[in-house]
Amino acid sequence: MNILIVAATYPEIKSLVSSITGHEDNEEFSQRTIQYHQTSFDIVITGVGLMHTAHFMGKALASNTYDVALNFGIAGSFSKNISIGEVVHVVEERVADLGAEDGENFLDVIELQLLNPDQFPYNAGKLIHKTDDVAYGVSDLKKVKGISVNKVHGYQHSIDNVIQKYHPDIESMEGAAFFYSCLMENVPCLQIRAISNYIEDRNKDTWNIPLAIKNLNRRALKIIHHVTQHISV
Repeated sequence: MNILIVAATYPEIKSLVSSITGHEDNEEFSQRTIQYHQTSFDIVITGVGLMHTAHFMGKALASNTYDVALNFGIAGSFSKNISIGEVVHVVEERVADLGAEDGENFLDVIELQLLNPDQFPYNAGKLIHKTDDVAYGVSDLKKVKGISVNKVHGYQHSIDNVIQKYHPDIESMEGAAFFYSCLMENVPCLQIRAISNYIEDRNKDTWNIPLAIKNLNRRALKIIHHVTQHISV
């Protein structure tokens, strides 16, 4: 069985890679194949953003067949009901900044009639996760709705607007590209993220990226163990 692990940056999954390989590795890479518990893992570091993620996902899926793709990363939360450091399971995505300005309003590609909201793989304009979460040991995680953006929100007026428009729980810069690629190629997928900050007027003093990365890697390794044990049965 072949498994694809995707992250935007190496530091987000460095601890996971070290756990799988059995040694500390400070050398960054864009792609690496690792054998672990008789399972082949292709690890792809895409770089930050939708464009970079789409490119490297396209390369990976064009040249390999995967039984599941796992996206691990950190994210910001719009909801105070999600704790800083909490690991969540993203089950819905949409791109929130693709469209046009109309005065003070923003019109997305669906409102501009440039995209059919039910054109595959969309469902009412959303990219919806369809993988059995029980099979991968993540059914206990909070399920959240994500938006993906090229410009993260850090100004209360624009935050209020995007909340009113899409009602998201979290925000990342890669999730929708990951979902779109997997859905288009019919690859089962999971997007697992840990919350590093609340989305508010930008203030990095309130962020806790180390805690988010620590919890993310701890859960990622648990998922890898679950997957490899399930395969070996």
